[in-house]
Amino acid sequence: MMDEATNQADPPLAACLAIAGVGLLGASLGLALKERKLCRRVIGIGRADSPSLAQAREIGAIDEGFTDPQAAAEAQIVVLATNVGLFPDLMRRMGPVLAPGTLVTDVGSTKVQVMRWAARYLPAAVDFIGSHPMAGSEKRGPLAAKPDLFNNAICLLCPPPARGRGRGTPARIHAAMTRTQSMWRNIGMQTRQLPPEAHDAWVAAISHLPHAAAMAVVLSAARTPDAFPAVAGGFLDTTRIAGGDAAMWADIFLTNRGPVRREIGNIIRELKQLQAAIAGNDRPKVLAMLEQAREMRGRIAAARAAAKLPAGAAPASSPAGAQGDL
Repeated sequence: MMDEATNQADPPLAACLAIAGVGLLGASLGLALKERKLCRRVIGIGRADSPSLAQAREIGAIDEGFTDPQAAAEAQIVVLATNVGLFPDLMRRMGPVLAPGTLVTDVGSTKVQVMRWAARYLPAAVDFIGSHPMAGSEKRGPLAAKPDLFNNAICLLCPPPARGRGRGTPARIHAAMTRTQSMWRNIGMQTRQLPPEAHDAWVAAISHLPHAAAMAVVLSAARTPDAFPAVAGGFLDTTRIAGGDAAMWADIFLTNRGPVRREIGNIIRELKQLQAAIAGNDRPKVLAMLEQAREMRGRIAAARAAAKLPAGAAPASSPAGAQGDL
């Protein structure tokens, strides 16, 4: 279908897509969308006191940058890619100007609280689907962005609860999910749908706990500064993610308090068992725990590999160039 005013074919996703927060994930999304020509125009929204908007435009991740969230009024799709703690203010400020039928999604690492904010602050005529692309890096900012960051990674999608009215009707949810899946699949991701509560439990175990553990390892090692020059690859590999954005991770922990607390309790119990076995010189117990962990890590790695399609593979039912559902 052609736009008569511009004589251009309608883009697959949207004439205009807005990304609020053009750091690593936001700028990488912009690069991926523009590389594949999925949107005619990609705009960025950011802070006036940050160089991110200028950098994102310089690398070609966005066409134009704005500091007012209400610039999202021209977009048919809005992606929230700031720290999760900034979402409520963004929703409050852009909500009144978003056109009916606008799709809002995000890249945040927690979902129960985010879905509550969306229900509270976004107009009923605007659709919201929670997204969590399981891709990233400890690096920050648009200068670290890559158009292939999302290739063959998994994106977890959380629909709003079905309520039989407004954006909770089955038809609205299905249409919004289809649009959201199309965006992520067309930049090379696989998608999987699950309830927000299950999402937050999953990521507390496989994402949030590892960061908390890496933080604890670093803070524990900090008590022995004389040893720093002798640090080898194992320590650096284990603690790499502790180099991430502190403000972002504070928001993540505090918006997923219950599941993160449970997982921290679980790891404390495991460490106490190991501590007791070492104190009691119980070699069979220590060996059993190490063997169990080694075996389980192999199973986890195999499950991860099995969930991913070979590069370039796409089921016939998927959009062109996209990856299929799990």
